[in-house]
Amino acid sequence: MNQTEQLIEVGRAYIDALNRLDREHPESVTHILDILDCVHPDPDYHLGVYIEKPSPDEAPTHKCDQAWFVCYKGDYSPIIRRPYRSKHGGVYNYGTMCYLRFTFDFFNHLYVEPTIMGAWQAYLLSIAKTLLPFSGGLYYTKRELVFSQDQLKEIEIIDWEEVEHEELDCIRHPELTDLTVDISPFVSFDGKHAVVSCCHWNDWGGLIREHATITFFNDRVYLFDDFEEEELFKYDCGIRF
Repeated sequence: MNQTEQLIEVGRAYIDALNRLDREHPESVTHILDILDCVHPDPDYHLGVYIEKPSPDEAPTHKCDQAWFVCYKGDYSPIIRRPYRSKHGGVYNYGTMCYLRFTFDFFNHLYVEPTIMGAWQAYLLSIAKTLLPFSGGLYYTKRELVFSQDQLKEIEIIDWEEVEHEELDCIRHPELTDLTVDISPFVSFDGKHAVVSCCHWNDWGGLIREHATITFFNDRVYLFDDFEEEELFKYDCGIRF
């Protein structure tokens, strides 16, 4: 099995595991760490999922939960810093002593093997907020990771010339099968810095290839640089909440 096949195998297993998470017992994610075998919590720390309930005064159309990974010690009391309005999570930059755009701090309590696979698994953890099945579906950031051309056949996009709004759920048309660019994930690593590249589909952005630069220091994820995005297929479903 080559490197790309290994990345895809872990990525698909991770997505399947996220979909099996128990909303009623978010502290139980041992099956996630069985898949992400390059990620190890510090002694006495555990990895769990924090589910934030919507505020009672939020607009009815935006009443949906947000969720992300957290670390905790002993009883399930998550060590969190609530994310700012950003697409991803958060990592502490020990160089500037401040939080970056990525604002939750579970990586401070995780040992991540400084390898190609370790970088890939750190990336998968960092984007969980956009993947978790019970994370807010109305926040425009939900994504579907795309690893192969076969998945493009399953993506459905709305043809507004042929559909009335009330029939939106009935008529959809796949239109990505002619795309010829390589959409496989890949990771480059020089021993300290890794660049992770992965494609995803979003109904308000289309097919995007994301590039994330990860810096390791003392077997820790020391820094995530801002993610760069490359638009492969532009699309906006036109739905507004």
